[in-house]
Amino acid sequence: MRLDDYRFDGPGDIGSAEKPSTWLCGIEFGDSENTNPALVAEEGFSVEKQWGYPGGYNRKAHKLLCCIEGYPIREAFEFAKERSIFASPDCGYMLTNLFPENCLTVDTWSAEAQERTGFASKADYIAYVRNVCFKTMRAQVKEHRPKLFIGVGVTHERDFVSIASEPEIKCELAEFKVGNHTKRIRLYPGETPLAVVPHLTSAGGLNSNESIEMTGKIIRERLL
Repeated sequence: MRLDDYRFDGPGDIGSAEKPSTWLCGIEFGDSENTNPALVAEEGFSVEKQWGYPGGYNRKAHKLLCCIEGYPIREAFEFAKERSIFASPDCGYMLTNLFPENCLTVDTWSAEAQERTGFASKADYIAYVRNVCFKTMRAQVKEHRPKLFIGVGVTHERDFVSIASEPEIKCELAEFKVGNHTKRIRLYPGETPLAVVPHLTSAGGLNSNESIEMTGKIIRERLL
């Protein structure tokens, strides 16, 4: 993949203005054989397989989408199977990322990544994607008009906003506590409603069913 050709892609349904889908967008593909969309058609991307992935990112994504749609979190697996979430090109949900390289963590920049991209540093690579690819990705949002854009990872809030929202739309902050931990959800209403949520697998993120349920309820009630 040439970086200047990179655009939103991923398992699932990109939707259209006539039949919009929900996009769940992370930061970058994990360093796993099953997360790159180029491998999906080759290896399959069933809901059962997604629920078995190490780390639980897809499983928690299904739970969040289930709660956003108003179903109990205990029904998430059945919900995901019935709708073939991220597993069908017309399922109504797309899984995608801001940046195209596979990296074990957001700080990782391997020799292989340097060779593939031609960038010696990750900072230079990210700057290039922002300056070149984000324009195309922004145009895709305008064309496909997702009914909801979920950005996963609050450290990249400004990236999600620049792609999916409008400068004049102000952030609405929603907070809640789970135990002694405060969770913050950033909401941007508009033509494409944007919710920026904590990461689904990090220690301080949406790491419990309770936090996922609360986040889904807030998004459903305040953006949809």
